[in-house]
Amino acid sequence: MIEITAGKFKAVLAPELGGAVMSLEHGGVNIFRPAASRDAVAADPREAACYPCVPWFSRLHGGLDFGGGHYDLAPTLPACDPEHALHGHGWVNPWHVTEQSDNRLACRYDHAPGPGLFPFNFSATQEFALSTDEFRIVLAVINNDDSPMPAGLGLHPFFQDKKTSELNFTEYCGQPKLPSGLRAPEKIEHRGPFPDDPVDYTIKRWDGTAEIVHDSLHIAMTSNARILHLYSPEDADFYCAEPVTHWPGYFGEDVLAPGESMELFLSLKID
Repeated sequence: MIEITAGKFKAVLAPELGGAVMSLEHGGVNIFRPAASRDAVAADPREAACYPCVPWFSRLHGGLDFGGGHYDLAPTLPACDPEHALHGHGWVNPWHVTEQSDNRLACRYDHAPGPGLFPFNFSATQEFALSTDEFRIVLAVINNDDSPMPAGLGLHPFFQDKKTSELNFTEYCGQPKLPSGLRAPEKIEHRGPFPDDPVDYTIKRWDGTAEIVHDSLHIAMTSNARILHLYSPEDADFYCAEPVTHWPGYFGEDVLAPGESMELFLSLKID
C-alpha cells in the first residue's frame, strides 16, 4: 500500500488490489469509509474505500451484445453476483505503478481477452493527486484493439456516516409531456442526509456538482460525468455517490475507435 499526502490530506492507495483507495482523510477526519484492512479488500474488493469501474459500470445481464455478436461473460465477482459480469475488470485485478511522488500516484491496468472476459484489448489508467485543498482521481480507458469497442467508466466511492452527513445536489428532469397538460419541474433540489431506506438509483441528468457536509467539513464534489448513481444497502452506515458515464443496463452506446480513449474525473475539494 502507498500513502500520499498534501497539507491536511492523506490518502492510502492499493494499486495491487484493483487500483483501490483504502482511505481518504482530511485533518484526521475520514471522508471515505476506510477499509478495515488489506486482507479484507483482498478477500472482497467491495470493502475498499473507492474502486474503479472499467470498461463498464454496473451489470451486464446475459453477457455482452455488440457489433452484431454476442459474448458470454463470466461473473466478475461471484461473491457479489454469481450470475453476471459486474463493474468491469479493473476493480478485481492488480494495477502497476507508473509514476509516484509525495502527493501523486499513477497506475495502469492492461487487459487481454480470454474465455469469459471482455473480448477487446484495452488499457486503463488512474491518476490520484492531492493538493492542500483537493483530492482528485482521473480514470481513463484506451482501446488497444484493432476494431471498435464499447466503453464506459465509473468511480465507486464509499462515503462515511450516512445518517450524519449531507449530500446536496440538483437533478434535472427535462420536459416530458404529461397527459394532464401540467408541466413537469425543470429540476429537483436534493438536500440533506441519505434516506434510511435502501437506495439504488440513477440520477440521469446531473450537472456534475454536489456538496458534501461531513463532520464540519464542506466538500465540493465535481466531475465531468453527467450521470450520478446513488447506492446504500439496508442497514449500511455508508452511502455511495458514483459518477458514471452510462446508465445501468445501457452499456454499448459509447464506442471507442482503435487508439481512442475516454476519461472520467472525480474531484473532492475542501471549501
